[in-house]
Amino acid sequence: MALQSRIAQADNGAIGFDTTVPLNSATANSYFSQNFRFCIRYVSRNDAGRQSNARGGTADLAADETAAIMRSGLALMVVQHVAKPPWSPTSALGNTYGQNAATYAAQGGLLPGVVVWLDLEGVAEGTDHQDIVDYCNEWFAAVTVAGYVPGVYIGYDVWLTEDELFFDLKTQHYWRADGNIPDVSHRGYQIFQSIKNPNTPAEFDRDVIKLDDLDGLPIWMVAQDPPVA
Repeated sequence: MALQSRIAQADNGAIGFDTTVPLNSATANSYFSQNFRFCIRYVSRNDAGRQSNARGGTADLAADETAAIMRSGLALMVVQHVAKPPWSPTSALGNTYGQNAATYAAQGGLLPGVVVWLDLEGVAEGTDHQDIVDYCNEWFAAVTVAGYVPGVYIGYDVWLTEDELFFDLKTQHYWRADGNIPDVSHRGYQIFQSIKNPNTPAEFDRDVIKLDDLDGLPIWMVAQDPPVA
C-alpha cells in the first residue's frame, strides 16, 4: 500500500533544515533520529537550471525522494533557487519562475496546499521597488493558481522596507535568513534560519518554526501516520 500523506499546519518550535542535496531513506531517517522534524528542499527556476544543478551534484526534489522523506517522519516544504546576484526582477520573470516552481514541485510529489517558497535575495542595487514587488506577486499568483500556498524567504539585498514586505507582498508566510535581515512589520517571520559553517562545502542551514505575530504558521506535507519519535 502506498504511504498516505497530508497537508498540515507546521508545529510551532519544530526544528528542521533546508538543503540542496537530495535525501534518501538513510539520510532522512538519520535526520529524524537527530530530532529534526522537517526539511525544505529545492527546485530550479527553469529546465536549464535543473540540468546545471544536476551536473553540480545537486538536484530538484524527486517523487521517490519525497516518498523517502515521508517514510522517515520528516515534514516537507519546497523553495526555488534564486538567480546569481546581482539580478533584476521583472513581472514576466515572476510569472515564469512561479509556474516552473509549481510544476517542478508537483513533479516532485508535493501535495497541493503546501507552502512553496520564493527565495528573494541578491537583487541588483538600485532596482525600482515596484519591480521587486511585481516580480514577487506574479510569482505568488502563479504558484497559487497551481494549488500551492506562496511564501517568501527574505535574504540579503532585498531592498524593500518593513512596511513594503508586509503591505505590498501578497503572501502571509515569511522565512527569515540568517544575518542582518529586515523585519516584516506587523507580522514578523514564521521560520528563522541559522547557518553553520557559512561559505564552506559543509554549510548546513538549520531552521526553526515560530508562530508569527499574527498567529500564522507555514503549511507543510507530512505522512498520514508518521513514526513515533
